[in-house]
Amino acid sequence: MKHAFIIIFVFLICLGAVAETISSSQLAGTIWEDVDSKKTETERSDTITFSAETLTSQSYWPLVDITIRKQFDYYLTDYKPEHFDSTKVGTETRGYYLVTYCRQPKGMSCYEILSCDLDTGDMYLSYRMNPGVIGGSGREVVIHYKLIKRPN
Repeated sequence: MKHAFIIIFVFLICLGAVAETISSSQLAGTIWEDVDSKKTETERSDTITFSAETLTSQSYWPLVDITIRKQFDYYLTDYKPEHFDSTKVGTETRGYYLVTYCRQPKGMSCYEILSCDLDTGDMYLSYRMNPGVIGGSGREVVIHYKLIKRPN
């Protein structure tokens, strides 16, 4: 009986650890703010904005009044791809991986959607930092976003 309880307990924990599936139509028109990036009024704030085809990342540094925007093509998928599939951009896709592609500098990124709750306005994305880039350590990073604009 004790073993059955342990097996059920482990199963429930694993079930709760599964990433969450979301569709591109649910994300289109939303704006999210990185909760961890803005600790004080003088530190930068980071937001991401979804359209049907692009994800726009914006960082604002208030002390120097500089805003940097980068635009990425994106799609959602149920598996972690090795290459970016541009034919999926702008189409209705679903999945628990958010795959982005930046044209300058060229590169693909893949984020696991751990949780995305449009009711509470919380989204958690996970990615592994590339050890080959400056500041990259190969460790997993989890980003907490808060929904600041819902679709019209």
